[in-house]
Amino acid sequence: FVCDDITGSSAASVGGGNFLILARSRAAALNAAEQAVDAMARVKGAILPFPGGVVRSGSKIGGKYPGMIASTNDAYCPTLRASVESALPGDVQSVLEIVIDGLSAADVGASMRAGISAVCTLGAAAGIVAIDAGNYGGNLGPFHFKLRELMA
Repeated sequence: FVCDDITGSSAASVGGGNFLILARSRAAALNAAEQAVDAMARVKGAILPFPGGVVRSGSKIGGKYPGMIASTNDAYCPTLRASVESALPGDVQSVLEIVIDGLSAADVGASMRAGISAVCTLGAAAGIVAIDAGNYGGNLGPFHFKLRELMA
């Protein structure tokens, strides 16, 4: 991300909103993620910083090697089930993450609500098993977006 090194922002902002889509297949996860991204694109004051708005598999802070900022969240990676302790239900075959940044916590929350609502509208019939989030033990930053509170 070269632009991080050469471009600054003069506006205060909020980073680190995220949610995970747990699905029965890659096609179901991708369809849900695309629906979420479309809904979230209509929310002013928030962006999805990854290409297409979607991160393949869930991520976590840090990694196995020094200097690694982020890596695959192995507990949420279906293909690593045989090697690590998994946090996934048995019927989950795909996990995609959507990361949200915004001008304010309210903007990030509104974007998350829009995306999660779009996924929930698809429901189990479309292969959606659950929505989850990477909370990283509260170490991602000063802003915490609790899904149950956001969706209440």
